[in-house]
Amino acid sequence: MNDVGHINVDQEVMRSKGMDVKEVAGGCICCEVQGTFSTTVMNLYLSFKPDIILVEPTGVAIPWGLKKAVEEATRKSGIDIKHAPICTFVDCSLLSDQLQFVGRLIETQIQEADLVFINKVDICDEESIDWCHERIGELNPDVRILSGSGRTGQGVADLADLIVSEDSVRYYDAVDGGIFKEQYGGKNE
Repeated sequence: MNDVGHINVDQEVMRSKGMDVKEVAGGCICCEVQGTFSTTVMNLYLSFKPDIILVEPTGVAIPWGLKKAVEEATRKSGIDIKHAPICTFVDCSLLSDQLQFVGRLIETQIQEADLVFINKVDICDEESIDWCHERIGELNPDVRILSGSGRTGQGVADLADLIVSEDSVRYYDAVDGGIFKEQYGGKNE
């Protein structure tokens, strides 16, 4: 877990459900603690041999930065790590405001996601849900979009199935394949 608050709520919730949780403290996985992240992944693998390592970064993480950190962990550890899809969660009730106030961050998280889960559809009207689908599709025409509610569990099993069963393009394959240039224009670095 990597959280910016004083109390890591997600970590405590996961532990209360019987999960082993390792906190990666000290900053953003994508940039500030990339080396620590690589070491943590290797140590988790060697200590526990987990089937899955679920990385839940802070809300300010950039998906391609996270992919790069995972790839660096793979390279440094020598462990072949399957790269599951990066999923960006969108709060249906707040997306419009978030795009207005922190638009570049939200747009980047949607543009670089493999999956987008529109959450809180249980408290939103159809017009809001449709608007979210349209706006996400404009930002990332190739992204797979799921809708549901973490509170009611709607769509969560489908999301989990996709995360476990599908692969994501690797960072350096994306660089070599021109995905950055295609998404952002300019140099392909």
